[in-house]
Amino acid sequence: MEKMGLIEREDKALFLKPLLSTTALLITFQGEKEAFTLAINEKGEMEKSSLAEKAHLTFFGEQSEIIDLLHGDISLQHLVQRGTVQVKGSFRALLKLEAILWLTDGFFKNSDLYSETF
Repeated sequence: MEKMGLIEREDKALFLKPLLSTTALLITFQGEKEAFTLAINEKGEMEKSSLAEKAHLTFFGEQSEIIDLLHGDISLQHLVQRGTVQVKGSFRALLKLEAILWLTDGFFKNSDLYSETF
């Protein structure tokens, strides 16, 4: 796995601490051409892997839409309603990811993942 980023701001880390459990949150993104898995651990570190692991959540859809979702440019609810992204996995993991996305306000945008997505 390749380390991609870390939640560094103290003010954000306090809000996220209850969301980051001792077990990494595994999220797989399956675009039209390729797939990758992200793991967010208890320290807020994000690691990217090209191996398909047993993920808590799997996103299927257009790569550009998934990138917009991760950058906070569009909501998951909107993408699902339009039918451009589908999600498979536990509702609990989905709520956790959504909270992380909103509380970090651009965490994925500011990480190395921004330039390397798909």
